Amino acid sequence: MVTLKDVAKRAGVSVSTASYSMNGSPLITSDTKQRVLDAAKEIGYRTNGLAKNLKENKTNIIGLFLSGFTGPFFTDMMEGIQDVVIQNGYELVVYASDDTHRLLVERYVDGAIILNYHMDDEFLISLANEKLPCVVLDRDLQNEHIKPVLLPNELGSAMAVDHLVEKGHLTIGYMAGSEESYDGEARLKGFKKALQQHGLSFSPEDHLLRAEFTESSGYTEMRDYINGHSSRIPTAFICANDEMAMGAVRAIQEKNLKVPDDIAIIGFDDIYVSQYFNPSLTTIKVPRKEWGIAAAQTLFKMLGQPQESEPSPIQVEWMQRTSG
Repeated sequence: MVTLKDVAKRAGVSVSTASYSMNGSPLITSDTKQRVLDAAKEIGYRTNGLAKNLKENKTNIIGLFLSGFTGPFFTDMMEGIQDVVIQNGYELVVYASDDTHRLLVERYVDGAIILNYHMDDEFLISLANEKLPCVVLDRDLQNEHIKPVLLPNELGSAMAVDHLVEKGHLTIGYMAGSEESYDGEARLKGFKKALQQHGLSFSPEDHLLRAEFTESSGYTEMRDYINGHSSRIPTAFICANDEMAMGAVRAIQEKNLKVPDDIAIIGFDDIYVSQYFNPSLTTIKVPRKEWGIAAAQTLFKMLGQPQESEPSPIQVEWMQRTSG
């Protein structure tokens, strides 16, 4: 099957540019649009006729667009979204891919919830309108037809720093994830701000680790860090999610160091297994289901569907356990 990605490759443009062009976006020059249209014709790309016919009508489908399903974080969030979608008489379809642009371009859905860094801001701005409102969970982007519903990530990091400073920690490290993650980078930003407010210094060269939001990558990064920094290890680390925190704990224990006596570890998210880990993980609880509910309620308000209640502000919660 010929896809929009094939058209983009043939025309020598990005997938986003191909999408803009096929959608007639004013952001794209006429020459580029023609090149994309010619490429589509040459390789036999056709937009979905049924979807085109539905453009002026309703599909009663809400699309949730994710970058992927990695880790246990998404289940509760999707459950919250699904509950609201069903209450409003719609269906939820979940797409987890870097090649979902055409599903929005061809208007398969009445509204979209976006947690997908593959879709850039300009692409969403070019498509969103009164017939296709979007809620974004992974960027601070807002206009008449795009609304953000974001987690208080910076507040959560500040809570962790405040706790560690109260415990007497003066050198605190941080394990971040991919720089492409909005939530991850917001948590790092909150961490740096809180350190500054306490008058504590932070050296990215010595105290910042980058992993991939998985337990295995957290283990590898902490193991390698300890091997290379045996005399300059912080007395505590805050991790951008619980999975990396659990991997870090395993690496520390393998070096015959104790958590939290030698190195305290704080996680973020409060995934289900964190309370049963050994030691149980001190972490920041993110109300994932409530986040999904707030996102879906916001979207249906944009669709003109009255909701029984206003979306609740998202609050994080400190979970004191034994790792930090």
